[in-house]
Amino acid sequence: MATPDRKRKFSGKEILRDLIPLNALTDERFREIASSLSILDVNAGSYLFGEGDTDNRSIYLLDGVVNFIDRSGKVSGVVSAGTDPARYPLANRQPRMITARAATKSVIASVDSTLLDVMLTLDQSTETGAVQISARTEEDWMSRMLQSEAFTRLPPSEIQRLIQALEPVTYNAGDKVIRQGDEGDYFYIIREGSCSVTRLASGKGWDVPLAELKAGDSFGEDALVSDARRNATVTMLTDGWLMRLSKHYFLDILKKQLVHYVQYDVALSSVEAGGRWLDVRLQEEHDNNGLENSLNIPLASIRNSYAKLDKDRKYIVYCDTGRRSAAAAFLLGQRGLDVCVLEGGLNHGVPDKAMNMRADITQSRETAAMGAVPQPVPVQQVAAGRPARADKPAANQSAPGAGTASSQLVERLQRELGVLRGELDNYASKARQLESAYATERKAREQLMGRVDNLLARLKPAAAGKK
Repeated sequence: MATPDRKRKFSGKEILRDLIPLNALTDERFREIASSLSILDVNAGSYLFGEGDTDNRSIYLLDGVVNFIDRSGKVSGVVSAGTDPARYPLANRQPRMITARAATKSVIASVDSTLLDVMLTLDQSTETGAVQISARTEEDWMSRMLQSEAFTRLPPSEIQRLIQALEPVTYNAGDKVIRQGDEGDYFYIIREGSCSVTRLASGKGWDVPLAELKAGDSFGEDALVSDARRNATVTMLTDGWLMRLSKHYFLDILKKQLVHYVQYDVALSSVEAGGRWLDVRLQEEHDNNGLENSLNIPLASIRNSYAKLDKDRKYIVYCDTGRRSAAAAFLLGQRGLDVCVLEGGLNHGVPDKAMNMRADITQSRETAAMGAVPQPVPVQQVAAGRPARADKPAANQSAPGAGTASSQLVERLQRELGVLRGELDNYASKARQLESAYATERKAREQLMGRVDNLLARLKPAAAGKK
């Protein structure tokens, strides 16, 4: 029979310094971790975590008693504060293998497991060139960065490589960090400050705002993953401090963790097992030759539309060549979705038989919509530029109405294109009107606040005189 654990009393930071593996940190690293610990009071009967949870937190018991509950609802273990077992994180495997419930009023400490592991890796590494982490602002951006899916999938050794490869760079408010149309060279993480993301409107001379980024956010991955040019401009809104990762290290460390390629037969098996095709091309491209039963979210909309996707389903992302789908897969992988990329895209990764079948389906839909069955047009007829003679029909002569059906389709598409262009022009005009209205409203608000401040300044002496 095991002997009971001897209780030990602690006070203040002493109990934190005695926790494992916090006791292995240098004083500097320990101060950083201690400042990011969350200390919580827990009522008796409250659950700290449940079986199957994945919270990426290391939870320590500082005061009280905690019971471990198995799936049958029975108490299978007990930990009391001040004992040796309480020096370790409670049932720390992820996903959680058991449920933890406070048996008495308790106090717990919680810390991000990945951040703790990085601190230990940096402390215990014998390699030179490690990035020093000491300021609280650095803890904030690094903690947020490490909690993203892009980094939780990295093993500690790769996280260490990444941190050592990061280069700090400073910018002033108004500086362009990356410009639309430039070659991709770096991946950026915001350490301090904020940025705006804009894209030049097609055919227009003004930028469309897309997003604002803050400390812990990252950008610049699209061009690196897809080996394309920058598709947006990022401008500093404030003075800032960024960490950048060169294209070489980005591809070697991050891309290979989040972008996985599969051949068509493997992808098809995944779809048959419950997965789904995800076409990240434009809607027009998808309508033309998208794979059967595929979902369409253009790459430009992925950041804003990923929440519509089911995190419990696997998605096989595709485009024509694999470039856009690789960029989309990286973005979706960052957000915790299970995705892979069709190797070679539609152009090179899909068997001819499958594409021919898809072409037949597309043709059938188009002809059904037009109410006509197109037939091949004779080469002689096209070359001569005139219809074949009715008294000498060729063996492969078109059925009546085939040419008119094609011309009707072209005319319909041209009309739709004209409508879209008109809608885009209206949107551009409304956007400019909104920008002007916002500037006017902001100026009026500032003037009103100035008047309120002046009024308050006048009222204070009057109020003092009444007293």
